[in-house]
Amino acid sequence: MTQPPSSRDIDALIDPMGTGVFRAVEPLQVAAMLESQGLNDKVARELYDHTSVFSLAETAYSHIRSKGAAPPGSTGFLKRARPVAQILHGLLYALPAALLPAASGLVGTQWLMPGLVFTTGLGWVIGGAATHLAYSLIGHGHVRSAGRVLRTGMLVAVLGVAMLAGVITGLRDGPVELIALCIMQVTFQIASGILLFYRREGWLGLIMMPAVVAGVAYIVIGDSDIGLLTLGVGFACILACVAGALRLTLTRNPAGDAAEPPLRLLARANVRALLPWVLYSALSAVFLLQAEARYVLDRTDIAVAGAGLVIGMGILEYRAHAFEDETRAAIRQVRYPSDFTRRGRWLLAKGVLICLAWLAVLSVLPLAFLLGKNELTHASIAMAAAHVIVGGAYFLAFLLGNQGRVVPLCVAQAAALAVHPLGRLLLPAGAPALADVLLFAAAALLFLLILLVLMSQGLRDVRQYS
Repeated sequence: MTQPPSSRDIDALIDPMGTGVFRAVEPLQVAAMLESQGLNDKVARELYDHTSVFSLAETAYSHIRSKGAAPPGSTGFLKRARPVAQILHGLLYALPAALLPAASGLVGTQWLMPGLVFTTGLGWVIGGAATHLAYSLIGHGHVRSAGRVLRTGMLVAVLGVAMLAGVITGLRDGPVELIALCIMQVTFQIASGILLFYRREGWLGLIMMPAVVAGVAYIVIGDSDIGLLTLGVGFACILACVAGALRLTLTRNPAGDAAEPPLRLLARANVRALLPWVLYSALSAVFLLQAEARYVLDRTDIAVAGAGLVIGMGILEYRAHAFEDETRAAIRQVRYPSDFTRRGRWLLAKGVLICLAWLAVLSVLPLAFLLGKNELTHASIAMAAAHVIVGGAYFLAFLLGNQGRVVPLCVAQAAALAVHPLGRLLLPAGAPALADVLLFAAAALLFLLILLVLMSQGLRDVRQYS
């Protein structure tokens, strides 16, 4: 078993950060410095016997303060939740939606929507794999290699989507413009992920604002020439996102680039740990997108009903970090593991209920839109409810993923896929869309319940929350 870090270990840890670390007024600043040096939760667990880099930062901060008087106003508890930044993640990812009406006017909905569904799925898997590998590399101090992985992920995603869109266009005799639009979408998807990886939410919102304004202007005016101008503005904004993302990936290693082994060796060493994450990303993409894909052309009321989940993804991320903060605070307030387990289960239930409540509120937006167009149906209401349930499951998936419990996530997601879409084969021929949507909701509920049991049982292991 790894021994807790000694004073000498802590000195070796903080020494590369220079004298600036001794001016830190709270553990959060120390954590930011540690992350800038390439430490992550995995390194904190394996090398320093701490559950997270934030816990390690608290120990380092206490060690620093033991060498001198603590500054006024310092705090001893470090929070992982960043309410504004994390809550906005869902909205930031959804910004290109303002360009969809202009894009539909250029190629037609019958081509755009299927193209975007496949593009999103491919970008989801490739972007997730590249980001996870980059986190692992930067956690071991390989800053330059992490940037190369993110750049490579963008290139692979763009080439893959170009080929996929080209096949769709060629086989179905679709418009050539579809290829360009799909490339724009996946480029934004990967570039925005990189900006958020480096915590540049402000950059992303500011860069994409002209595209949002242009998209709204097209919706109001509705002129075809304005539509082309809107797409031109969107293209320029996405290029600016790419430029900002690439700049961040060129960050140099403070210890010197020569200190990093070749990327091929680093990637080979991490491939075994990466495979479960890739599998889970693929299963999640299939589960969510296949439920919507069959309705993007003839039942848009069902296809758009789940938009609240996209907007609310940031809330799920924030609540996952808030749960971690709350459990770490609770462990300091109880005396026995059983007390923590009871408190943790209450906090878990609270987190799930808050996520479900917020997603239910956000789901009102697309349903109100459908009501205004006189297109609200029982099937669209059921699809919105199903996405609320999926969101509750994703909140729990965030928690399990942060604990490295990826294999159980894959099993749970595979069980949900066994219900939908495989269960759809058992529906009678000509079954209404409502029956299929309710089956998807049942699969989402199964997914949620499995993850809830896994998380509830995991609360008995108090060490991973200390």
